[in-house]
Amino acid sequence: MKCFVHILLSFFWMPLHAQIAGIVTDADGHPIEFANVALYTVSDSALIAGTLTDQKGQFMLSSDYSSDVFLKVSLIGYETKVVEAVNDQQITLLPESTVLGEVVVTGDLPRIRVRNDALVASVENTVLSRAGTANDVLKRLPAVTGDNGVFEIFGKGTAKILINNREMRDESELDRISSSDIREVEIVYNPGARYDASVKAIIRIHTIRKLGDGFGFDFRSTYLQMENADLRQQLNLNYRDNGWDLFGTLKYERYVHLMKSVIRQATCVDTLWTQENQLRVEGLSNPFTAVAGIHHEFSPRHQVGMKCTLTTFLGVNRDIVHTASDVYANGTFYDRWVSRDHQQKEFRPRYRINGYYCGTFGRLKVDFNGDLYHSSQTTRSDITESSEQYDDRFIHSDNRILNRLIATRTLFSYPLLGGTLSVGNEFTHTRRKDDYQTGNPIIPSTRTAIHDQNLSFFAEYSRSTPIGQITAGLRYEDLHWNYLNDGERNDTQSRSYTQWFPGFTCSNTFGRVKLQISYSVKTVRPAYWQMGSNIFYVNRFSMQTGNPFLKPATRHDVSLIGSWRFLQLAVSCSQEKNLIIQWAEQMEEHPAVTRLSNINLSQMPSLSAFLTVSPKVGIWSPQVSVGFNTQWLDMEIRGEQVRMNHPMPIASLNNSFSLPKGWLLTVDGRYQGKGFHQNFRTTANQFLLNAGLTKSFFEERLSLTLKGRDLFHGEQMGFYGYYDRLDIYQFSKWDTRALELTVRYTFNKAVNRYQGKGAGDREISRFN
Repeated sequence: MKCFVHILLSFFWMPLHAQIAGIVTDADGHPIEFANVALYTVSDSALIAGTLTDQKGQFMLSSDYSSDVFLKVSLIGYETKVVEAVNDQQITLLPESTVLGEVVVTGDLPRIRVRNDALVASVENTVLSRAGTANDVLKRLPAVTGDNGVFEIFGKGTAKILINNREMRDESELDRISSSDIREVEIVYNPGARYDASVKAIIRIHTIRKLGDGFGFDFRSTYLQMENADLRQQLNLNYRDNGWDLFGTLKYERYVHLMKSVIRQATCVDTLWTQENQLRVEGLSNPFTAVAGIHHEFSPRHQVGMKCTLTTFLGVNRDIVHTASDVYANGTFYDRWVSRDHQQKEFRPRYRINGYYCGTFGRLKVDFNGDLYHSSQTTRSDITESSEQYDDRFIHSDNRILNRLIATRTLFSYPLLGGTLSVGNEFTHTRRKDDYQTGNPIIPSTRTAIHDQNLSFFAEYSRSTPIGQITAGLRYEDLHWNYLNDGERNDTQSRSYTQWFPGFTCSNTFGRVKLQISYSVKTVRPAYWQMGSNIFYVNRFSMQTGNPFLKPATRHDVSLIGSWRFLQLAVSCSQEKNLIIQWAEQMEEHPAVTRLSNINLSQMPSLSAFLTVSPKVGIWSPQVSVGFNTQWLDMEIRGEQVRMNHPMPIASLNNSFSLPKGWLLTVDGRYQGKGFHQNFRTTANQFLLNAGLTKSFFEERLSLTLKGRDLFHGEQMGFYGYYDRLDIYQFSKWDTRALELTVRYTFNKAVNRYQGKGAGDREISRFN
């Protein structure tokens, strides 16, 4: 901590230089982020210093030269501007375009390109701006898979999503943003040291800044018809006046989900036990979310705000699992079980409070965020299992989970030697209590708690050099887990970890070719449920439990990204140590009974690559992506080495057709082939086809969207799992084929100015 303070104080003892500050905007006065601002000498045009504009379009340079210098400001898609190096000036960039009659052709502005640490997709003034919501935009980006606010980057894993540099707090936020309000989206494959070491990928969404005061609202109603009907009703409110911004959201959702599975198990012990299982899961959930917040700008240099999100669940929230199992011993019929698991879920109101402050003191920028989080839920499970040959069973359990979190994040940024130095600190303290009561001798009751504290410091430096834009950083994390059983600390299961996480990125342009290479070290921490001690009953031969001895995994990653005109290529090579995988073991006293849990593997290298082509042909804007993910993993299964190296192919084709009178037609397909993922081999090809038709009215205040999802019902999952004494095959299909109608009306809409970034998002995700 003393070293951190010395670094901060040293900023104020450096020699003073001439300061040149200003703001870069477009023709409408909107700030332009990531514009290149370079300072040159008049005599020989030698580069003195350079920087990038921030999200407010602001920049600041320091130099020993007080005269005979000029500024050059540039950004792809805008005309380069050369101006006198005067302090506190506003520089306006004009679009680089050619006018042909009534058609404006944007000059060499690729919709997908490499910039600094990210692959950037332009949305404004493209067909993506009419996709619907931010959720719809992300589904159409290269190497991005997912839906409903949860997205993965191909070869990386689940991505953290930031909206205007503020961490997304709940999945519904993406549905609250219209695609027409998005300027661009950045995909970061190797996040730097300023991000939590568990963050393996970043998606940054930047909206179009909207100015003006007054009242506005945005109402959206969505109806989905599958085998059952789903609803989404949402109202966003916003009021601005004289630097004050009051905003809120009310959202009600109704989800009915259905899954059907066939599961075959073979347990190889003294007897060969086989199971043929037919599984059907039906669920109902009615979440209701209310958001209220306030933001105030004392001046462009000082902003403060607070936001509260309250989530509760209305009516009945349940899951009902029906299972029919035929069991054989060495090929001879043993028994038939029919079970019904009725899970009733009770949620107390879940709340999260976020507060923030953003300030500028001279050349020093300060960004502080704090979070409080609390949630509590109880799941009551009643399993009734009937047997043809033996006794029937009834298993009752109450599982009450309480989660609490306190988190802070502080970031200091200061221009140094022509670049920017950022240093900061993050602190999270979580408490999770798990009270699992069964009252049944087959399944023991447990009372456990996990107290988790993580203190981290980081430093990152970025600047332009003759070899390109370079960012280098280092993060230190000090993590402590205290594991408690029945209120007493368990010294064996409690752990402490300290680790350094370096990161490096270099990007440059060679003519029309843009390249970026990066290296990072990340960690994968087990979720709290993976470390629990509860034993959940599946049937009399199958149980599921956690592993309190799991260690965090460490992942070393090297990535290369390149773009040329409408072609983009990304390659990533990684080595993961202490990889967390699902595993199965037999009970010593009853070898026929299998316990599913998680363990750590020593290491596993992997490689992923994808190529995207995104040309434009008249009214047709296609985007084709092809790629694969492969791993190198050999495991010993019952005395034999099994090689799990077959690559998994992935491809997508997104088509947008701009039709007359403002109609937009989209037809999107996605394919995932067979291959290996950890100790699982996928056995079924997956193909999804979606289509949509969108039309706006009354100057885009009213929009109607009709979509068909998974038209051929191709979203399915088939896999074969390899364990020591267990082989398992599962094939599942969901109720995903749907007809969706969305009506959206906007009145004087303005995106709220809230700048809070959230301090504990990654830790909160481990509660689930």
